[in-house]
Order: sequence, then structure tokens, then C-alpha cells
Amino acid sequence: MLRWIFIVVLTIGLLGGSWYLYTVQPLEQSVNVVLPSDEEVAVVVPLNPETIQKRDVTLFIGDPETGALIRRISDIDADLSGIDAMRETVKQLLAPGEDVRNYAIPEGTELLSVFLTSTGTVYLNVNRNLQDRHIGGMAAELATVTSLVNTLLFNFREIRQVQILVEGAEIETVAGHIDCRKPFSKMLLSQNS
Repeated sequence: MLRWIFIVVLTIGLLGGSWYLYTVQPLEQSVNVVLPSDEEVAVVVPLNPETIQKRDVTLFIGDPETGALIRRISDIDADLSGIDAMRETVKQLLAPGEDVRNYAIPEGTELLSVFLTSTGTVYLNVNRNLQDRHIGGMAAELATVTSLVNTLLFNFREIRQVQILVEGAEIETVAGHIDCRKPFSKMLLSQNS
């Protein structure tokens, strides 16, 4: 009987403590902000694009004439690392230049997010255009998957696997041929790479 009373009192204490923690607002700490006087003027120094350090990345893009994947060297800011560097690389893969299109990736495909797990699996989340606007066929689908997977695995040693997601969900295939339910752990074969 004493044990039951102890359990009831403990339960009430835990519920009361939880209620208190979630309902009581913490005291805001005040921060002193010093505003500049009218005499002080902020100086804006424009960035010179020539002084920004760049780092080369290799993009695997589709050749419009042969349909094969070719390597194209591009660059990203050297200051970018981790997820930011991966995000910028994929954005360049989807749109390699003003007048250049990656024919391996369906037009209108946009990067929604990229995240990396502690085990080295990168999740590449793109919009539905990857599937909806895909031209179909095994060769075209292989080029699409290879373009995405090889670009990430080739440029980032911390990546062990690449999982393709469409609007946050796992997909079976991009266009009916290549199994995308599990992450890709090796670079895929590509012609002329």
C-alpha cells in the first residue's frame, strides 16, 4: 500500500513539474544595444569577385548530342564547407550555367534540401519535377541518377551514401527502372567520364 502511495505522489510530482516547465515563461535577459549617433556613418565595402577564393568541383552532366555523361569543372566559394558546399554543388549541377543545361536532369528540377547523417548518408531532396518531367527510358533514368550520385560522391569524401528523395519522401524509382529505395553507396558507371 505504501508503495502505491509513493508511485501516485511521484507521478503527480512529475506531471506538476512538467506542467510548470512548459507553462512558465523564462525571464528574458536584457541586452544593451548602442546605436550609432548621427555623426557616425557605416562604411560599406563592396566585395571584389576576384578576391573571393574558389574551389573546383566536378559535375557529371548530360551531353545534349550523345546523351552520355561528361565531366564539367565548375567552382564554388572555398569558404563553403559541409552541407553548404554540397547544396551549392547540387544547385550548379541542376543549372550548370546561364546558357548550359544539364540534359541528364529534367528541366525545372529544384533542390529543396540536403542533409547529412553522422554515418555519412546524404539525403538529397528535390521537387517533383525530377519524376514528373522525366523523359523516361532506362538510359535516361540511369543518366539522371548517375549525375546526382556521382557528383556528390566524387566531390565530398565525407559522403558514404546518397539517398534521393522527392519532396521529402523516398521513391521507388525516378522513371520506372532504377531502384532508388536504398541509398547508393558507390559511384555509378558513366560513359566518357
